[in-house]
Amino acid sequence: MATLKQNIQKAIRNMLIQYTDCPPTNIFAGYGNRVELPQSNNYIVFTVLNPRRTGTPLVKNESTQTNGKVTSYQDFRLEIQIDFYGDFAFDRANDIINISRTDFLCSFFEPYNIQPIACEDARNMTGISGEDEYVERWMVSLEIDYRDAVSVSQEVFNTVDLNIFESES
Repeated sequence: MATLKQNIQKAIRNMLIQYTDCPPTNIFAGYGNRVELPQSNNYIVFTVLNPRRTGTPLVKNESTQTNGKVTSYQDFRLEIQIDFYGDFAFDRANDIINISRTDFLCSFFEPYNIQPIACEDARNMTGISGEDEYVERWMVSLEIDYRDAVSVSQEVFNTVDLNIFESES
C-alpha cells in the first residue's frame, strides 16, 4: 500500500510527464538518497515540502449496527517545489505555471483526490556546477490541497437492558 506522500509524488510526477516534454527517466522526487542525476543537465526534481493544516478536523461517526467506526478528516495545504534544469528549464517552468491556472490541472488531479491552489511565478536559480559551468535552473512552487483521514474502531450495540432502582431521597 502506498503512503499518502507517495500518492502525491505519483500525481506530481505524472503531471510533469503529461505537461512537459521532459523524458520520464529524467524526472526525480527530491531527497532521494543515491539518485544519480543525468549528465545532460536536462531534468526535473520535485520535492514535497511543508504541509499545513487548514481548518478544524471534521469528525464523522460512520458506525453501522455491527461495525463501529469514527473518522477524523483534516484538510491540508502542501507546497511542492519543482526545479527545472537545462536549456528547456524556463519553458517547462512556464508550462506548469500556465497549466496550474486552468481547469485542466484540476481535472488531472481529481483521481488523486488533490486540487491545485496556487503556483508562484518562476524564479531564476541558475548557478555554477562543480565543474565551474553555469547550470540553468528555474524553480516553481506549486500549492495543492488534500484531505487526510484517520479512522478509529469502536464497540457498538443495538440493544440494552436497563435495571432501574428506586433510591431514597
